[in-house]
Amino acid sequence: MKSTAIYRLGQLSIVDVTGADAAAIVHNVTTNEVKKLAVGEGRETFITDVRGKTLAHGFLYRHEDAFRLIASSGVSAVYAAHLDRYTIREDAVPQIRDEQFVVFAVPSASAVDLGIQPGGDDALGKIQSWSAKWGDTDVVVYQNRWLGEGTLAVLVSSDDLPSIEQWIAANDVAVGGMDDFHQQRVAVGFPWYGLDLTDANLPQEADRDDLAVSFTKGCYLGQETVARLDALGQVQKKLVRWSIQGTIPTAGATVDAAGKTVGRLTSIARIEPQGDQAAAIGFARRSHFEPGAVADGDGFQATVIGAAEA
Repeated sequence: MKSTAIYRLGQLSIVDVTGADAAAIVHNVTTNEVKKLAVGEGRETFITDVRGKTLAHGFLYRHEDAFRLIASSGVSAVYAAHLDRYTIREDAVPQIRDEQFVVFAVPSASAVDLGIQPGGDDALGKIQSWSAKWGDTDVVVYQNRWLGEGTLAVLVSSDDLPSIEQWIAANDVAVGGMDDFHQQRVAVGFPWYGLDLTDANLPQEADRDDLAVSFTKGCYLGQETVARLDALGQVQKKLVRWSIQGTIPTAGATVDAAGKTVGRLTSIARIEPQGDQAAAIGFARRSHFEPGAVADGDGFQATVIGAAEA
């Protein structure tokens, strides 16, 4: 088989919520409609606190006996404690699974070569999960948008990792690491919690309302703030995709226009290894929301090319 690019992400945040009231409890802290999910379905969502601030951003899936959150590393304990805080008499128990799985990100084009693609054309592009075989090893596959529509997160049991590594070596599969993954996800514009978003941000500042926020699901923690922003129709800053020309900046660099700071870059991906072009994700002020808006940094020019969403 020809070489295939996949990415080993290691251990991410994986939390299962079990119990008879799991749907209600998870519903109460998430921005998207998850209570009505069928088994095997998922949604992109934000986890919010009572102020509407973002505690996590990821994908939530319904299993037969649990709701599973898959998100960037470092949020499992926060999410589990958040659920515990608002569980009183309900039967809902968060269980952190981070150490039980190693996660591989698989671009949609590579899924066929690995034999783990969904079982029909009607499944393509949906956010869902299923059990599969990777070689002779049982894995669980989750669709998401990390590297564009149809990206797969493949969860491999830590105990089964040696057999997967043997299969990868035997089948000449090229495996990138976390840095390689971030280069690709920045190029398509997917924001990563902990890098592009933190608990200082409101969900609308990620500009993913159509993908991760339901305005009809009913009450949840922070819903009043999110709904008020929707009614006002504006935020003062939001994530956008930037094109960089010149000296390649580092994350945290600011950009100015007309003597004012109008943006801050949060993730950078060099387009050519030795070139002077890069893609970036970063916040822009209202004056620079629209594609084509230009700002200047230290030795580079930044141009807005669109919303930060894959």
